[in-house]
Amino acid sequence: MSGFVFLRVRAHRLLLAAALLSVLLTATVLATLAAFSDAVGNAGLRQALKTRSAAAATLQVKAQLPADTQLSADRAVAKGARRAFDGLPFTVRTLTRSGPYALPRALRSPSAPKGEPDLTHLAALDRSRLTLTAGRWPTPGAHGPLPVAVPETAAARLGIRPGRRLTLDNRLSGPARLTIEVTGVYRPKDRTDPYWKLDDLGGRGVRSLGFTTYGPLFTDPAAFHGGPLVQDSVGWLATADFRALTADRLDALSAAAGPAPKALMADPAFAGRAIATTDLPDAVGQLQRALLVNRSTILIVALQLILLAGYALLLVARMLSTERTGETALLRARGASRRRIGGLALAESLLLAAPAAVGAPLLTGPLMHLLAGRGALARIGLPLDTRLTGTAWLTGIGVALGCALAVAAPALLRAGGDDPQRRRA
Repeated sequence: MSGFVFLRVRAHRLLLAAALLSVLLTATVLATLAAFSDAVGNAGLRQALKTRSAAAATLQVKAQLPADTQLSADRAVAKGARRAFDGLPFTVRTLTRSGPYALPRALRSPSAPKGEPDLTHLAALDRSRLTLTAGRWPTPGAHGPLPVAVPETAAARLGIRPGRRLTLDNRLSGPARLTIEVTGVYRPKDRTDPYWKLDDLGGRGVRSLGFTTYGPLFTDPAAFHGGPLVQDSVGWLATADFRALTADRLDALSAAAGPAPKALMADPAFAGRAIATTDLPDAVGQLQRALLVNRSTILIVALQLILLAGYALLLVARMLSTERTGETALLRARGASRRRIGGLALAESLLLAAPAAVGAPLLTGPLMHLLAGRGALARIGLPLDTRLTGTAWLTGIGVALGCALAVAAPALLRAGGDDPQRRRA
């Protein structure tokens, strides 16, 4: 049978070549659209979680804890972050803060109103979030004044430079007075970084609400562990690495993040003194709606292409069927049933679909490289994953089989049953 099929193909090679080209182009374009939709959707949601939704996608925890309980609290936060991010890799950054201290009144301008003094507090910050603009970073000191670095904005307002010594008055617990030495001046690398949500001043360095607060004064973490400072509160910021996230994991991620803050606050390590928050479920919901709009737009284009390709293939199939009228009549006269003739047509069409089913997915990678290097995607620098995926294979094979049925449709429609007179004979 296979030899006869090849002879039929050879006899009508021009029409079948046109059909083969149509099937290959249709399968390639639709497979590329499917892979492109997935790649753009995944790249877009990762970019969104890295930029405009970065703050919402974090897990924030604040608690008032003594220094000797922080180790168990750190473990609890890591456990909660692992649960909230559904097993994705994550990073936890901390901000340990002292209670308020009063700045010397001599630093205030003569025109400042009398009353409550200006305040500050000291903190152990994540140094990777800071840039040193003058002096040097504080180091642990066994004796003498406590070394600190001052925010650039606060240093400019107070007229403080590296080398200046100040005596602060404690407003809560701990030693009544604390002598500090300014060793450096710093500024946040990026004040829009979600990390600065842990700081009451938001990384601005100065805040005026009835009274003025400056800070935080950055000091070495050792000052809170056996040093002169009493730990007042700790903040943790957990951020996930979303580089491996795909759209099919969004539902699981949202379901995991929703109950995570309550479970974390109920952890015995915090003794009910923690506040945990995350807006990740809301951010995921917004991203899912954006992905739905994106896929709907591509689906409209795909449906239009399917209609055009279907019409073209049916036209080729009709022309092929017309050319084979005499051949079909001869086969019928020699005893071939309609089912047999329909089977031959289906075998031919599957022979046309095979190259498209294999070639279309393999062509998606180069075509996506071409699309990524042109237009808006190239201008914004959105990285696309152009690796061959299961979606491309399924789409390519499915479209190729659909096209094969379209080519064989005229013959298959006539194969509903044999002629009644032939069956009686």
